[in-house]
Amino acid sequence: MDILLGAPVWYGNRPFKRTIEELYKLELDYFEFSLDYPLPDCMEETERKEIKELLEEFGLKIAFHSPLDISVTHPRDEVADASMTVLRRCMNFSADFLPISLYYNLHLNPRVSTFKLDEVREEIIIKSLDRCEEIAEMASEFGLLVSVENDLVPFEWSDLIFEALSLSATNLYLTFDVGHAIMAEETHPKIKRGGGSYLDYLKRWVERCRDKIRVVHLHDCSLTEKQDHLSIGRGELDFDAVFDLLKSTDCKYLVIETFWRNKDKEEMTYEELRRNVEFCRSYL
Repeated sequence: MDILLGAPVWYGNRPFKRTIEELYKLELDYFEFSLDYPLPDCMEETERKEIKELLEEFGLKIAFHSPLDISVTHPRDEVADASMTVLRRCMNFSADFLPISLYYNLHLNPRVSTFKLDEVREEIIIKSLDRCEEIAEMASEFGLLVSVENDLVPFEWSDLIFEALSLSATNLYLTFDVGHAIMAEETHPKIKRGGGSYLDYLKRWVERCRDKIRVVHLHDCSLTEKQDHLSIGRGELDFDAVFDLLKSTDCKYLVIETFWRNKDKEEMTYEELRRNVEFCRSYL
């Protein structure tokens, strides 16, 4: 698999210089930089320049994760309009890192409680697809590849993503979060399924979106304790089977998105991340 390997970086990982230096020691190819508040506005030009210089010095690339506090497909126009304003500012920031900026990752699900109701979801999808076309146009304007991520939403309720990926007027791709795909089913027991294991949940996504999967967020899961984002090998997933599935996709970028070292939710260390990196390298 010819895939670039990355790790997440967020505001809490300051100072960024030290974090980037540590990731370079792990021989990663890039990092996915989350633009959660107060980023990107709080970043002065000097700090931005420092990051660019470090990327050039280490031969690293960068990708971006859209803020989690915006909702670009929210059914209330006032909320969606404000979110689109923030999105434009974040995309503009990301474009400043071209040509080493790989992609811009974002979430589409509006996170409203009524989304699980069929009639409400259908209305939201109709309104949201116009927003998706706007997002695609904005990405084209900035020269960015946009990849939308599956949320903790069951496959049966993920119509919005499927419709957005199939729009002929857009060039959107999928960030396939392995843990989200599994936990969305495990934590929604009222969804009617045809039976099967967590691998069946993953297979449905791969079969539906195989050619559109450009990015993968990979981590382990505890099915018994309903935890995801665990260090690889600390949960219950069969990674031989998981990587067999991923090899059948058009994935180009893989983020080791492990927030917790174990089921007790002890924070990850660089040494534990190193083990994860070496593990994934053995499959790539």
